[in-house]
Amino acid sequence: MSRWGWHNYTPTKPIETQGGIKSKAKGGVNWWSKRWYEFMETFRLGARLARGKAYARKGQVIDVSIEPGLVKAAVQGSRPTPYKVTIKFPPISKEGWERIAAKLKDQVFLSAQLTSGEVPQELEDFFQNEEASLFPQLRSVDDMDCSCPDWSNPCKHIAALFYVLGDAFDRDPFLLLQLRGMARENLMKLLGNEMPSESESFKEATLDTEPLPCDEHFYKGTSLADDLFGPLPQTTNMPLLRRLGDLPFWRGEQPLIESLQGIYEDTAKRGRAVVTGENIL
Repeated sequence: MSRWGWHNYTPTKPIETQGGIKSKAKGGVNWWSKRWYEFMETFRLGARLARGKAYARKGQVIDVSIEPGLVKAAVQGSRPTPYKVTIKFPPISKEGWERIAAKLKDQVFLSAQLTSGEVPQELEDFFQNEEASLFPQLRSVDDMDCSCPDWSNPCKHIAALFYVLGDAFDRDPFLLLQLRGMARENLMKLLGNEMPSESESFKEATLDTEPLPCDEHFYKGTSLADDLFGPLPQTTNMPLLRRLGDLPFWRGEQPLIESLQGIYEDTAKRGRAVVTGENIL
């Protein structure tokens, strides 16, 4: 971080952004995100934490990428060019992950929960028993860097990124494992539960496809039987979206599912109209 010795630095207002990543900054909902906020509090940021929270809520963090052992972000401050923020975490080595996966295979309950997309709290103790940490550990504050002129480290821009990451981890805890050096699909391979590829999933799905209706009226354009397609659903609860959850760095004002609810309902309504011949215009 650039340090110009500005001990009497006067805070400035950031340039407002459009389409930034807005954080709720509420301190975490799930146990793993709460651990992340506990980690944040160890830095005793004081007023910088409050300013970072304000930045996160306003959407001043405009880009984030997570790699093994590294988080990169762009944060819009008071200058036209966004500040570049990096946070480095020592990832668990490949050999370490292989040892952890081998032990996980013997823990059927933990392995099954991970396979189903859950991160059980017992996993934290399991990692500690293997002399590893489920959560990232900074070696020193020098592993955090921002291109802003603030002499403090971490600065408000880094604090804003911490809040955005907390929200992302709440929605997708496997981002934590990715930061520790293990992508979810690679962990599934190590556990012997490799997820099928898109082509394999499509092939499997098409094998059980029901044949097209044989009623000749269907092809001649004449009136169709009311029960030709069976009972039509009147509502949609978006099961696939609810299973996938929100995008880790969703930029909308509302949660993704709430944002798409109206579109899904309108699409379902129009789909029923096509089948029944109803005029909805």
